[in-house]
Amino acid sequence: MRRYLPLAILAIGAAPVDHPRTYLLSISTIPLRDTESVEAFSLETWGVEFRSVCSIPSGWRIKAGSSVTPNGALEGNGSQGATWFNTGSPRQLRDFVLVTLYAPVQRADIVSRTGEVPATFKGTATISTDDGDVERDLSYKNITLRPASHCPSR
Repeated sequence: MRRYLPLAILAIGAAPVDHPRTYLLSISTIPLRDTESVEAFSLETWGVEFRSVCSIPSGWRIKAGSSVTPNGALEGNGSQGATWFNTGSPRQLRDFVLVTLYAPVQRADIVSRTGEVPATFKGTATISTDDGDVERDLSYKNITLRPASHCPSR
């Protein structure tokens, strides 16, 4: 037993202090004009484990998941115009997904000679405008993370 104690101390000391951490994820601050609506969104993720979709907005489909690698996706689309969001920070997308991050949020892709590590969050929002649909970029700037251990009761 005594010979395993140094290994246990090393293992405990090697773990990062601040990660992994679990958060409630929100999508907000999507720039919209008065006559525009959010009809869909799509985010590619890196180093994010999806624990639970806590709530699904009425009339929307939400898809979340990841592969065996660190990459994943969070997607949503409204079924028709009446269900689309006409505010850039819809309350229905507040604290709606429980995720675990294994590293701090990486704001941009890192490219080096040995490979590429993608940003933690990057994607697009599909916006309905008077002139048709347009895509607007989504990134860490549109994501809010609030520490949590479980989904909120609604």
